[in-house]
Amino acid sequence: MLKNYFTSLWRHISKNKVFTFINVAGLAIGMLACILISQFVLHELSYDDFLEKKDRIFRIQQDRFDKGELSTQWASGAAGIGPDLKSNFSEVKTFTRLTKRGATLSTGDTFFREEDLYFASEDFFDVFSIKLIEGIDSLVLKEPFKIVLSQTMAKKYFGAENPIGKTLKANGDTEYEVSGVFEDLPVNTHMKIDALGSFVSLEKLWNDPILSWNWDGFMTYILLDDQVDAKAFEAKLPDFVQTQKGEELKQYNSGIAFHLQPVQDIHLDSDFIMEFKANGNRQSVYFLSVVAILIMIIAWINYINLSTAKSVERAREVGVRKVMGGYQSQLIQQFLTESLFLNILAVMVAAGFAILLTPWFSELTGRELGYQLFMQPLFWLALLVLIVSGALMSGIYPAFVLSSFRPVEVLKGKFKNTDKGIFLRKGMVIAQFVASITLMVGTFTVFLQLKYMQNQDLGVNIEQTVVLQSPSVTDSTYKQKYQVFKQRIAAYSEVLSVTASTTVPGGQPNWNAGGIRRLSQGEDEQNQYRVIQTDGAFNEAFGLEMVVGREFSDEVANEWKNVLLNESATRLMGFATPEEAINDPIFFWGDTFNIVGVMKDYHQESLKKSFDALIFRYDEAPNGFYSIKVQTSGIEDLMATFEADWKDVFPGNPFEYFFLDEHYDQQYKADRQFGSIFSIFSGLAIFIATLGLFGLSSLTAIQRTKEIGIRKVLGASLFGLLRLISKDFILLVGIAILLSIPLSVWIVNSWLQDFASRISLTWWIFAVPSLMVVVITILTVSIHTIKVAMINPVSSLNYE
Repeated sequence: MLKNYFTSLWRHISKNKVFTFINVAGLAIGMLACILISQFVLHELSYDDFLEKKDRIFRIQQDRFDKGELSTQWASGAAGIGPDLKSNFSEVKTFTRLTKRGATLSTGDTFFREEDLYFASEDFFDVFSIKLIEGIDSLVLKEPFKIVLSQTMAKKYFGAENPIGKTLKANGDTEYEVSGVFEDLPVNTHMKIDALGSFVSLEKLWNDPILSWNWDGFMTYILLDDQVDAKAFEAKLPDFVQTQKGEELKQYNSGIAFHLQPVQDIHLDSDFIMEFKANGNRQSVYFLSVVAILIMIIAWINYINLSTAKSVERAREVGVRKVMGGYQSQLIQQFLTESLFLNILAVMVAAGFAILLTPWFSELTGRELGYQLFMQPLFWLALLVLIVSGALMSGIYPAFVLSSFRPVEVLKGKFKNTDKGIFLRKGMVIAQFVASITLMVGTFTVFLQLKYMQNQDLGVNIEQTVVLQSPSVTDSTYKQKYQVFKQRIAAYSEVLSVTASTTVPGGQPNWNAGGIRRLSQGEDEQNQYRVIQTDGAFNEAFGLEMVVGREFSDEVANEWKNVLLNESATRLMGFATPEEAINDPIFFWGDTFNIVGVMKDYHQESLKKSFDALIFRYDEAPNGFYSIKVQTSGIEDLMATFEADWKDVFPGNPFEYFFLDEHYDQQYKADRQFGSIFSIFSGLAIFIATLGLFGLSSLTAIQRTKEIGIRKVLGASLFGLLRLISKDFILLVGIAILLSIPLSVWIVNSWLQDFASRISLTWWIFAVPSLMVVVITILTVSIHTIKVAMINPVSSLNYE
């Protein structure tokens, strides 16, 4: 019997090569899209899954409030919360603290700037199951001035030598002894660490136990005991805050709240101040998951419609088989066997292309996906389920419909004109185009939002700007050296301006300062602000506009006693107008500063965020970044000249630079990647949906062949025939458009809510995709209608 089934299948495929190719291609494309997206989704969901104690590790995320309003949200929060939780709650088994302190490390003549250098308390390797290749986990960070290196960093500084016991000098000053080497962190972790210094080193250097709740910038992770309910423990924290700091917080009309972040949720749910690195987005992952499911459903619907359309031509075969004694169950088995074979073929094609396209898809997503998915038994089990479920879902309908008709009806040709199943087929087409229009609207929205952000006036000029990272190795002569370097490069004709600042546009200000108020205000009216230090050339270099007052000047004596505010800061400080702020003194950490100017708000960070309240303080040589406006011609030779001057003035410091416009644009990298992925797979979904429409229009044209012949004999024109056949499909598309609009509005608004500056949803965002679908429908339906209409009416009337 099986041999007979496969013989029949082979004959059917040989006779209909193009149809079989289209059918298998539609399924394969759907499965390929599903596999690729599944790789990305599973990778995003796998972050920090390698940690042995992942279910009990939580990061303490901190919120700070001013006057009851949320002011800042921190990944790196209060320094003292970890020790206090360990001392006061038995639920906390242990904790570890980390703080980022990038430095230039050197050994002999080898030196590199290390941005991902953190200082961690001694229980780090007890909390995180990161394997130590050299050293004992409980000892490597126990003593001061010890450092643990990743494998890659150990090789960078010491080659094949054993680094244990050797020393590295930080910023040309403090020496650290290498006490251990740990395995490089996997790519699917929220952490980014190349080296760990012992936390007690900072306590020694600063002569401070580092236990203050008012000192932010420290990541705290706790390991809860077994069987501890994390939610119940978190519920105890507000009372603990009140007991420890309630009176102090009340005095300053401020507030603080701590939340437990499960370590596995950080990558997808965390975007706070001082994260290890840019994290993912759970919403984007879910959106792409829905796209994968929609594509797979559309592919199966497409297969059903194509199979049903082509099965009409096999009606006589079914009738003859039933007359010859074939049972309905045998016919069902035959069609399901054929469907199973085509699904297996489609899965094999999809899996093969997925392996070939994984490197390209990894580059597109910005993730090192690798081939881990193909090495998991669960993946192959999922493929088996996909084959079986696909065969059942896509083969059971045509199998049951064809096998259920009585032979006398089939052989008389009545089956060709039956309406049986038409509502299901039309419903599937509507579902396809609801999904397609929604995806097209989403693609348009993502594209327009990204274009809007890239073309929006930032209020700051970032063009033609080279940014050098200022030296890590500094001494008492640093300010003098900066002036020498500045004068040297400013003398080149290609250089338009030079300025120094602690941060540049496109970067989050690292200095967040609370307790700031007008001198005339009480302590209960203080607020938090982001602080940027600049020299006198900052405003002019970046084209920043003053609303009132003056900008900083390097020529004004005691300029460090003055500050500038942006418009948002003046409002937060309680000024009714910017003019009121001029010459008003403010209290800033025990010092008094005078406001000499108010700057127009500009986008320090991406347009996804609102304007921040910024205070600018003066320094003749702030340490952080040197921004150099240059003429773009001959940039390579100019950078070589800069490097020579750098090495002469700042020996022992790596020469590192970036272009500011590219740096600013990096903030939108994740959104661009999401947009590219969404667009590509939306296009695939629309293509597959078009194949489904191709199948249904083919069925309609076949069933109405005699009708079309009669209408031609009676004088019907080609345009009239096209209008006759197309109107039913246009009605289906019209229903799909009406159903897709509310769904599209909900989905795109959900995505746009993450953007402080966003586009408006105008009517044409929905009209253009709808019109495109109508055009695609007319063109697809016309192909079959024209083909049948061009047949000689005599042949059409003899078709059955």
